Amino acid sequence: MGRKILLGTDGSEPARDAARLAVQLAGSLGLGLTALRVVDVDRYTYDYAEESRSDIAAELENHAKRVLGEVKELADEAGLDTTLEIRQGDSSREIIRFAQDDPDIVMIVLGATGRRRLGRQLIGSTAERVVRQVGRDLPCAVMIAPSAFTNESARLEIKGG
Repeated sequence: MGRKILLGTDGSEPARDAARLAVQLAGSLGLGLTALRVVDVDRYTYDYAEESRSDIAAELENHAKRVLGEVKELADEAGLDTTLEIRQGDSSREIIRFAQDDPDIVMIVLGATGRRRLGRQLIGSTAERVVRQVGRDLPCAVMIAPSAFTNESARLEIKGG
């Protein structure tokens, strides 16, 4: 695939904004796209009996597939070479690990806040933890997509290639 952008997504509205930005950037810069959905099964199942955990894990996996399917449709419309990945664990750790393991990733794109958005928080905890690793453990740039990306007045015009 060559050089590519890693999109971390959870299906939230800010993540959809990030997906649109990642697709626009990848298309304009001639990069591939990898969309990653990290599922933290333990976070959702620690209070449940063992027999319920597998059902919850299966539903989380199905949700991840739906979220990635939406990204794939968007990327296909733009004619992008796209890879879809599902990982289990802590979102920020897995995003960082994925970028470290793939030398072709030149940028990570994340939504400003995610599914666990708290009040007037400016940046979500996953995005914040990933950004903190730039220059330390991350060999690539990180872009946080503005939540207003769907607003035409906020849309970036990407030029180049």
